[in-house]
Amino acid sequence: MRRFLLPDSLSGRLITAMLIVVGITVTVLALLIMRERREMAFWGSDSSGIIELMAQTSEDLAGLSRPERMARLGVLRRQPLTTNEDEERPSRRPPRWDDSAAASAYEKRLQRELGDAYTINVRPARHNDRNVVRIGTRRYPGPAAHFQPPSGATDGELRPHGPGLRHELDVSVRLPGGDTVVYRVPAPRSGPPLPPMIFIQLAVLTLVLAVALFVMARTITRPLSALAGAAEAMGRGETPPPLPETGARELREATHAFNTMHERLQRYLNSRTRLLAAMSHDLRTPLTRLRLRSERLADPELRKRFNADVDEMNGMLKAALDLFRGMNGDEPASPVDVMRFLSTLRDEFAELGASVTVQGAATGPIEVRPNALKRCLTNLISNAVKFGGHADVQVADGDELTIRVLDEGPGIPEASLDRVFEPFFRLESSRNPATGGTGLGLSIARDIAQAHGGSLQLRNRTPKGLEAVLTLPRTGPTRTRQALR
Repeated sequence: MRRFLLPDSLSGRLITAMLIVVGITVTVLALLIMRERREMAFWGSDSSGIIELMAQTSEDLAGLSRPERMARLGVLRRQPLTTNEDEERPSRRPPRWDDSAAASAYEKRLQRELGDAYTINVRPARHNDRNVVRIGTRRYPGPAAHFQPPSGATDGELRPHGPGLRHELDVSVRLPGGDTVVYRVPAPRSGPPLPPMIFIQLAVLTLVLAVALFVMARTITRPLSALAGAAEAMGRGETPPPLPETGARELREATHAFNTMHERLQRYLNSRTRLLAAMSHDLRTPLTRLRLRSERLADPELRKRFNADVDEMNGMLKAALDLFRGMNGDEPASPVDVMRFLSTLRDEFAELGASVTVQGAATGPIEVRPNALKRCLTNLISNAVKFGGHADVQVADGDELTIRVLDEGPGIPEASLDRVFEPFFRLESSRNPATGGTGLGLSIARDIAQAHGGSLQLRNRTPKGLEAVLTLPRTGPTRTRQALR
């Protein structure tokens, strides 16, 4: 579920998070503007004077004795109060009126005026109650005779004669002595509605911020994408150029550390390869002398064993050179038709008398290093033919190209399936007691697979046999870069 709610890329998540923050900020800003306009319209109307009059009247009533208070209330109920507000204001009302918002505004303001000793309750007027103290302005004086329920009006609506419509509120004030006074007052005028242009302006502002956030997110993720691509290329054995150290300070430091690491690693690999080449050159001379001296041995059997040891040393030296040469990966990649490539290998093995079959199909060429891939597949097929008598190559294609090399040999003990990839590790007793090779074939094959961004795994088959699974990604080098965009 979470996977569908959030984008998969880093830049997408950054932009989404920033847009959510911007959206919340704009929404809160619009609500604050609406509340402020409502408050300004409320306190700029005659309702402010009405609240002050209610507060003063309630305090005066609270200071009277109960008989005096009841007498005063009788007078107030017969003779409504009016404020001194005489400013002419528009009588036009919006078609929709929020009595609840007006009641809440009255209650909060009056509570602040009177304090916690008084209990305030404000609600829209629901019926024509004569036991209320009416308060109005000079413009709307408020006598009961001025308010008559119009035909078709509900029981809770009292509307005045003349232009415009008015709603009324019942403000209940519980005095400290326990008595309750109910004031009936005209509801305050609502504030002017928000103009549609402000929403258009907020939408434009959000769009501009979204573009700015997109550019900002890309400046953050672009160096990360380049860094991931260079790391992926280096893992495949390529030699990418140094990355430009741009962006924020943390990104520049990470790029500088990567460039330094790559330079040191490349220098180490080159030094090791040169050292091994020098050792190979130096070792070939004494090995050649040993072979010449072995020819002087009188015992043919001893001479044969001596030459076999020299040949084994030469083979190990050549295999070690091939291993390091394959790890360096100096060969450029190019598109290869896999099925034609495997058919050529099958024909070459057939010329040597080996039985190899190829099944399956590939959807198209794949970008690989041809010589390195040939060395990898040659090692796998040679092992299958040597220890199983026959090699069956199966191809499956999709997001990844999978090449399986199957044989009918004795297999490999489960405990040694990983160890056979170690250099110079051999299983003569389990695979073939006659020959075991140098123990570098599978190491070279796995290094080549990993240099292509793929993998090589060995699995025992049932009831017997071994399966070598070579996986080569078709979009592997670009997936890491796409994940950051």
